[in-house]
Amino acid sequence: MVRRTRRGATLPPDKVPRGLHKEYMRMPRIKLPEPEPLSDTLDAVIGKRASCRVGSFQETFSIGELGTLLGHALRVRDDGRRNYPSGGALFPIETYLVGNVLEGYAPGVFHYHPTAHALEFLWELPPDFDMENVLRSPNPRAPFSSALIVFTSVWDRASAKYGDFSYIIGLLEAGHMSQNVLLVSASLDLCTCPMAGFNDELLTNLLDIDEGYEQPVHTITLCRKGASDVDASDGEEA
Repeated sequence: MVRRTRRGATLPPDKVPRGLHKEYMRMPRIKLPEPEPLSDTLDAVIGKRASCRVGSFQETFSIGELGTLLGHALRVRDDGRRNYPSGGALFPIETYLVGNVLEGYAPGVFHYHPTAHALEFLWELPPDFDMENVLRSPNPRAPFSSALIVFTSVWDRASAKYGDFSYIIGLLEAGHMSQNVLLVSASLDLCTCPMAGFNDELLTNLLDIDEGYEQPVHTITLCRKGASDVDASDGEEA
């Protein structure tokens, strides 16, 4: 059986816009520094990667750390390409950071602008924000995290070309992006844990996105490593 990759498509393949991403023009933009070279070899960083569930919500990350993490993992390179593949080069996945993200800024919601290599500060978190609620806790295995990286899919970007297949395209891309984040974080000795189990409604409201157009599809917790508590299973919390 041949997979039907264009059922429901609305445009010819050569007419679909490529390489789009969201841009919050009215929000403060924080330019990130160029990423520092990573000291680990690929085989070393693959061996270091492990899911961990420790950290403090009071910790933030330096602008240099975020510049290196996001720059190596997710930015648009000078040649217009990115360090991960996307079906048809349509890049339906957007990146947000939520929580205690950046030194000098209140806990809030940020959007990553991959072309400008910058964070856009959208708004502060509400006073009653609780990361455990986002991660569908109480759950004894849920990580306690400073920040949450949220990947959302803007379905129309891929569905115009791929129709129903765009759902799979979006999930595959989020997986490629996640692995980049996990490996670069491991090289920086930061603690990460992929979390597929999250509160869709809460995240959708927090990001102020239209669920008919854009939806959260994956999250990664981000914090500094503690003394221990690395997940021996190296599995994703669902």
